[in-house]
Amino acid sequence: NEGAKIAVQLHHTGRQNSQGNTERNEPPIAPTAGITSAFGTPPRAIEEHQIPGLIDRYVQGARRAVAAGFDAVELHGAHGYLLGQFLSPFTNHRTDDWGGPLENRARFALEVVKAVRAEIGPDVPLLYRLSAEEPYEGGLSLDDGLAFCEMLDPLVDALDVSAGNYDTAATLLPMIAPGSLVGYAKAVKRRVSVPVIGVGRLTWLLDDMHKAVGDGELDFVALGRAQLADPETVAKTRRGEPDRVRRCLAVNECISRWMFNGKRTQCVINPALGQERRAAEARRPAAIRRRVLVVGAGPSGCEAALLAAARGHDVELVDRAHHIGGQLRAWSAPGAFHAEIENLVAFYEGELDRSEVTLRLGTDATTLAVDAWDSVLLATGTIPTHDGLDAVTMLTERRAPSTDDVTVFGETETAMFAALWLAEQGKHTTLLSPNDVVGVDTNDMEREHLTGLLTEHGVTIGLGATAPETGTVVWATPRVPSTVLSAAVDDDRVQTIGTRFRGGRLYEATQSGFWTAARI
Repeated sequence: NEGAKIAVQLHHTGRQNSQGNTERNEPPIAPTAGITSAFGTPPRAIEEHQIPGLIDRYVQGARRAVAAGFDAVELHGAHGYLLGQFLSPFTNHRTDDWGGPLENRARFALEVVKAVRAEIGPDVPLLYRLSAEEPYEGGLSLDDGLAFCEMLDPLVDALDVSAGNYDTAATLLPMIAPGSLVGYAKAVKRRVSVPVIGVGRLTWLLDDMHKAVGDGELDFVALGRAQLADPETVAKTRRGEPDRVRRCLAVNECISRWMFNGKRTQCVINPALGQERRAAEARRPAAIRRRVLVVGAGPSGCEAALLAAARGHDVELVDRAHHIGGQLRAWSAPGAFHAEIENLVAFYEGELDRSEVTLRLGTDATTLAVDAWDSVLLATGTIPTHDGLDAVTMLTERRAPSTDDVTVFGETETAMFAALWLAEQGKHTTLLSPNDVVGVDTNDMEREHLTGLLTEHGVTIGLGATAPETGTVVWATPRVPSTVLSAAVDDDRVQTIGTRFRGGRLYEATQSGFWTAARI
């Protein structure tokens, strides 16, 4: 116990829910009927006589939280949940005392705050999370958001400031440069007396945020997805080891791939997330020290080698390339992702340097006598199915075709990365997908983000296309497992891991590498 406190966050989804998630399989409720969110079923309107009961649900939730031992209570009125739905003119078209002017739209949230405070008393910290603005036509304006903060000022102990809702998911879960939401917190800080919390990929800006807190521009820094990627972010930074932090890539697999689909939240770079007890057992010293060969220094191979060595095995990691990273090198080519992916490669480089792993680069595994090792893990990834110019090879080598006009053919996320990078190189780029979408193997938010970037860079996108027969073509269709040392594979002493074993992308690579090494 290092002295950390724990708060409960209470929220009601309101319209941002689906009928299948409701207790009686009824449409979700909202201040006004029929205004559907990006992730939800058309809601029914809350009757005025139901409002006291809804307020009491927040009260009872807070009461139970304090009784259970939580140190503080945060009411989640941000990101388009019910409290924010009453506040927003986009979702609140009521004509009674709970709608209309700001004072009426704010009433529900203020009544909830007052009732919860009366229940938990003055000694339990009460925080309120809000979206200071909904950045689309008809949404909550920043002026109204700041005025609402002034209403909350005498009632709460801190304000946790974000922006947007599910209709603007890229705002509230930014995939762009870190710090995009901090300006909202600083604006609120200038208007209120209570402490203000800033958010928005701030693990990348800890030094800047330290200065901002010191200068009084905000009071606390919140880390959300960053703590999923590495729960020891703060501890490592305090120890003077910021390079050992697994920094969140903000690809939103945790949210869009799992949470929005009702599944357990997981992380593409932290195999232990949600399985911490099992992971602690996996890290225990091995009963028998074995000689382990890992072939392929991509993310799966790095995860496997690091865990196997940490458990006491004698580990050798080899790769035919003269650098580690595997396909991470390709994904880091576009400018929009360069810093994040290169940082992950640097993380693995640093961890390997500090470990007992013997790293041999520029080594062809087919020249090795694999019988000399007790366990062999083949993390050699995937290979293209076409003889033409391969997108992964092009991106890894950073070598664009010499022609001005280039077509990328494929339905994969790699196709989107390739087209974006080519456009950044000044190429007139066309992206053709044989599918009715492009980026079939990525999550919805990442696909939307990449599509926006491609549009910004002038890439022409064609769907349901056939493979071009002329011109310069970069191929980015689905790949197949590598066949390196396939004759030696017996699924016991010699195993395939990562995307070679189970397909997929970064998540499958890190999960497979870590958990396979746990079984050696």
